[in-house]
Amino acid sequence: MTGGGAVGSLEVVTPRSLEEALRFLAGHANEGWIPLAGGTDLLVLLDKGAAPGTRWLNLAALRSELDRIDHEDGLWRVGGLTTMTGLRRRRAGDTAFPGIVAEAAAVVGGLQIQNRATVAGNIANASPAGDTLPVWAVLEAEIVLASRQGERRVPYHRFHRGYREIDREGDELIVELNFRMPQGGRTFFHKVGTRAAQAVSKVVLAGWVKTSGGRFAAVRLAAGSVAPVPVRLRETETALTGAAVAPEAVEEALEALARDIRPIDDVRSTAAYRTAVTRNLLRHYLLA
Repeated sequence: MTGGGAVGSLEVVTPRSLEEALRFLAGHANEGWIPLAGGTDLLVLLDKGAAPGTRWLNLAALRSELDRIDHEDGLWRVGGLTTMTGLRRRRAGDTAFPGIVAEAAAVVGGLQIQNRATVAGNIANASPAGDTLPVWAVLEAEIVLASRQGERRVPYHRFHRGYREIDREGDELIVELNFRMPQGGRTFFHKVGTRAAQAVSKVVLAGWVKTSGGRFAAVRLAAGSVAPVPVRLRETETALTGAAVAPEAVEEALEALARDIRPIDDVRSTAAYRTAVTRNLLRHYLLA
């Protein structure tokens, strides 16, 4: 353990293994230590003078344990320190890896950020605009947290409690994300931002749709930047399931979208714009 070093007004501790990190957190759970993975958001916040804390647990040395992607019996297990570049490369070398995951990873900042930004970091940052987050919601992923007491598993849809609030205790680390691809159907992902890269999203939409006999047999939809947390569009899903794959039926079902999202006006966009874009994107993909 490289311990207690001070960088400016910050304290940084660097454990050499997962076991060492969990042992440290067990003894300092109430002291405000924040796990640090790629640090891509932290550097921006430090520059603005708005960092969320001053005590950081540097996880860089844990990559040998937590930077991995395993696949067995249909279950994908993604280590918490797997980078966005790692997700893209896995898809490039293994077409069985879900394309929707690689698509989301490809729009997280630019290439330099993707080389550092991690799966766990994107989740724990808990921004409602997180690019990968609607994808994990659609895939009904499970988050694995570890502490000295053992592992705790949380369904992704329960992990985000509110704006920037997550279900993680002070002695826990996100070590893994598990999911299974739904059978059949098609997935889609789309991010709307001011630029093609290095842009915070105005709307993120992800989905999986399965049709049968000209009707929507099963639907999973999720969106980001339209509520305090990334949201499954449950009301819209219910309205679409069993409906005909036809413009009139889709328009009727999309009326439920207003009950699923709560967009706001901010410096990047307006609530009206976000609502209109979400409807337009969803209509496009449902009828494609």
